[in-house]
Amino acid sequence: AWRCPIVAYGPGDAALDHTPDEHIVLEEYLRAIRVLEMALGEEVNKGTKDIQSSRAF
Repeated sequence: AWRCPIVAYGPGDAALDHTPDEHIVLEEYLRAIRVLEMALGEEVNKGTKDIQSSRAF
């Protein structure tokens, strides 16, 4: 409805989302945290570089 591209990522089996059998394996959860930390860190650094370069005269 918003016509906005997104990415959905997380641990666990999506087929079990919001069901009584929904669960995640701890190692999958910890791996998802590491992946998101890396991805968000790259985006933050990229944004910082864009801001710094736009301030250059």
